[in-house]
Amino acid sequence: MVVGATSGIGRRVAERLSVDGCRLVLVGRDPARAAELARKLPDATVVVADVSVRAGVDRVAAAVAGRIDVLINNAGVMTPTYQQSDEGVELNLAIHHLAPWRTVAALGAMMPAGGRIVNVNSEGHRSPMRGGTVRIDPERLMDGPGEFDPFLTYSRSKLANLLFTYELQRRRPDWNVVAVHPGVVRTDLGRQFPRLQVAAVSAFALPARKGAEPIVELAVGAEPPTGYYDRFTRTRSSPSSYDTELAGRVWTATERLGGVRILDKGQ
Repeated sequence: MVVGATSGIGRRVAERLSVDGCRLVLVGRDPARAAELARKLPDATVVVADVSVRAGVDRVAAAVAGRIDVLINNAGVMTPTYQQSDEGVELNLAIHHLAPWRTVAALGAMMPAGGRIVNVNSEGHRSPMRGGTVRIDPERLMDGPGEFDPFLTYSRSKLANLLFTYELQRRRPDWNVVAVHPGVVRTDLGRQFPRLQVAAVSAFALPARKGAEPIVELAVGAEPPTGYYDRFTRTRSSPSSYDTELAGRVWTATERLGGVRILDKGQ
């Protein structure tokens, strides 16, 4: 399953996995893009769903029958202004952290021992584009309108996702859970930003097909060690990401916010 598959990196991942003969479930929010992808990959199951809300994740789960060997959480967003999901959750947090959490909770029973989860993350978890330190308050996971900064809020959501990645691996050692920074990639992620800002980043960014390569490798290549990858290289993430006490508190706060639990192995 590829969540966030109808454009950019996710689209390239889907196309590559299709060539490799994988049986695919592809998830996207935009109906027109989803329809076009279904025409391009007629053997895939394409699901239109907004995973920023619980109902969207439930729709994805309802469309799946049988075993899921690999789950790729790729949906992404970056907004210049404060935006919320239809549930009132700040959009970066809703898509980068809460959506993967809920998707794992909804589909975990379908994943066998040895199943792989690939969370698409970012080097931005270390520091926002403008510099500074990324910190998370588990008591207030969600930035409000007065605290919103497009780059810092994005980075916080990615750190939350990375803390989740590591804690999930500790609680579910029967799965192989990794996070990956695919590189700085030319996609429409920043399409809401001023055109000059987007052009400045695009000048040195990788094409989407190159960004897809490490994701595909982690999904279906030789079984990777768990952890965090900067493209193909397993590397140490930020010191905060290894804080197990913080990860536990973020886990508990996310259970409350998301309204669903992820069961530990054996539960």
